[in-house]
Amino acid sequence: MGRKPKRKPEIEYEVCDLPITSLGGLPVIWDLAEALGLEELFNKNLKIKMRKRGYSEYQMAMAIILTFIAGGESLEDADKIRLDEVVSGSPFPHSTTVGDFLRRFEAEEFIAALNTINDEINRRFLSQAGYESLTLDADATIIEAGGKKRQGVSVAYNGKVGFQPLMVFAAEPGLLLATDFRPANVHPGSGVTGLLDRALSVIPEGTKLHFRSDSACYDKNVVSYCESHDMSFTIAADMTAALRAEIERLPAESWHCFGDKGEEVAQFYYQPSGWSKPYRYIVVRKPKGQDLFGTVYRYHAIVTNQFLGNPDLILKRHRRHAGVENSIKELKSGFGLSLLPCSSFYANHAWFLLGIMAHSLTVILKVLYLAAKWAKNTIKTLRYRLFSIGGVLVRHAGKRILKLPRAHPWLRDFFRCRKRILAAI
Repeated sequence: MGRKPKRKPEIEYEVCDLPITSLGGLPVIWDLAEALGLEELFNKNLKIKMRKRGYSEYQMAMAIILTFIAGGESLEDADKIRLDEVVSGSPFPHSTTVGDFLRRFEAEEFIAALNTINDEINRRFLSQAGYESLTLDADATIIEAGGKKRQGVSVAYNGKVGFQPLMVFAAEPGLLLATDFRPANVHPGSGVTGLLDRALSVIPEGTKLHFRSDSACYDKNVVSYCESHDMSFTIAADMTAALRAEIERLPAESWHCFGDKGEEVAQFYYQPSGWSKPYRYIVVRKPKGQDLFGTVYRYHAIVTNQFLGNPDLILKRHRRHAGVENSIKELKSGFGLSLLPCSSFYANHAWFLLGIMAHSLTVILKVLYLAAKWAKNTIKTLRYRLFSIGGVLVRHAGKRILKLPRAHPWLRDFFRCRKRILAAI
């Protein structure tokens, strides 16, 4: 048998000097940052440089933010963005300079400055968005550190080594309102009232609030906090022996069918030891087997201060708390925050907060400036459809003009978005 003839390549490659970009949509983030007054916020709040020359704190931060939005996951990825034609004419530092900038975060005051900037971004967004009500979801997640030599790491409950930030999201826009970056061995619900203080400080007065959480926040202090701030809540309850006994004393007629998965629901009032008063408990049971005494059930209960209302609807709303996992996945997978580049605790904390800032900018872009159909899209979709637009950069009459392909399917949405942003500057 003879040799099979070699297939001729369909594409031949050549190197050229044309000013080509693969990130034609990325400059809209610069425009959005200007519309939000981000440079002014950095100049006012963050003073970390020793000398005035060189890149400013704002320029360094934007280099990291743009790297996150473009899909970078490490310091070295900033160099690809820096060499792209749409940013090559802008002040954009080398990755080693970015690393030096992060390592200057050596004190809590610098971290506090980034938190202040994030808070003001959220405050300005929420004042424009005009939400009449917001649902606050609290949850923690593990970020692995890749070893025990990094500062501030510890071993989590699942044996992983790293950090365990606690986060409070506003569910409707998918916006992260407050976070506490801490070692992995801290109790998941520790410090949630402090985060709620920060979240409430950026939410316009008069907004109706509802708090949801898993059992990590099942605590009388959290309940008291919600009550004192006129906030309704649903919190998953710890299935203590005393609570289980209360559930098992319920008569058979207390239960009714819920959904189509064999679950049943009942409700009752119960005052845990040390709590100030009884609260409404809504409990779900589902058969898990049989024993000598009959059916054995698995129970799941939530506590709430919503004393009126259909228990099924309250339970369904609480179960949408599971959506916070998608928000966390967006941060860790979409923005690359599952990886931390530095050995210093403060440097990793700064990297994490700048990633959150990048996330906030994309939420603002979707909610305020893009058409409504974009609101539920992830950063990967935005990246693929809007930011990664190929184009050729030309100069004309002293201006840099980016020529984009007419057939790009989302070009009209992109131009409308940019027009709205420029009108806000």
